[in-house]
Amino acid sequence: MIDVAEVQATFLRQPEVAAWPAMQNVWRHYDKNPGSWRLPELSCRAVGGDVQQLVPLVTAVACCYISIVLVDDILDDDPKGLYQTLGEGVSANLALAFQALSYHLVQEMTGPNIPLMLAELIHLNLKTAQGQHLDVQDVLSEAHYWATVEAKSTPYYQAGFYLGALAGGADTAVARQLRQFGQLIGKLIQVSDDLADVYRAPASPDWQRSGGNLAILYARVADHPDRARFEALLPNINQPDVLEEAQQILLQSGAASYCVYHMVQIAQEARAILDACNLEQPMLLQQFLSERVVHLFELLEENKMPLPKELAAALLV
Repeated sequence: MIDVAEVQATFLRQPEVAAWPAMQNVWRHYDKNPGSWRLPELSCRAVGGDVQQLVPLVTAVACCYISIVLVDDILDDDPKGLYQTLGEGVSANLALAFQALSYHLVQEMTGPNIPLMLAELIHLNLKTAQGQHLDVQDVLSEAHYWATVEAKSTPYYQAGFYLGALAGGADTAVARQLRQFGQLIGKLIQVSDDLADVYRAPASPDWQRSGGNLAILYARVADHPDRARFEALLPNINQPDVLEEAQQILLQSGAASYCVYHMVQIAQEARAILDACNLEQPMLLQQFLSERVVHLFELLEENKMPLPKELAAALLV
């Protein structure tokens, strides 16, 4: 397993970072929960590769992650975003710096697949930017929702698994399969987060951008008896009693079940890809898939929703 301290050391010894204390401070703000940075390590191990060579690649993925979150928090007007203390302009500029550094880190690596890796990082950042652009548009359309998810929520996971597989010596066919697996993981996480976010209290920021949350979108556009009442509640959603009533409508209208339905479909597709993929250690990714929806089980139980048997079957390892 890669030591996170090695990743941090790689980042800090970059000349631009050493001369820019603000970049160091931002890194330290985000390095407390580096789990999503380790996607390349996971796929590298799954294909039987040597993870010790991955430190620069993991550092590059971490830089992309930080760049994306810095901008995403601004666009979402997230009250916990780092821009609240740094300012929007400073945060946006730092995001550009982290993105540029990710390219530099991979460019300095050696191996036959560096051009493919750089192309994937470019796709990751360009596609995510397109997705963030779509996400701030106030469009109540499921087609728009899925287009946004495809652009914003999947490229990071696609890249993480694909890059790790390439660095681990997998052939391009296997790497592409794991890229597709990552795409589905991104969708799964987005829908799961949507469902979790609507049942948080106080009201999450998703209620202010309701076209970007599948459960809220369903309750607003689907034909159900409480649709007009749901719309009337939205302007006062920060009031606890209003939020509770709106959450109940999500259950009654079928919005929550609709999210679960999509999660079942996505999880089954992801499992099918793993079953067809020639991996040295397939259990690593099978377990990863199962862990991604553990909190869904808890959420369903907490809100007294039945667990679909298809979901449990899809996640058996």
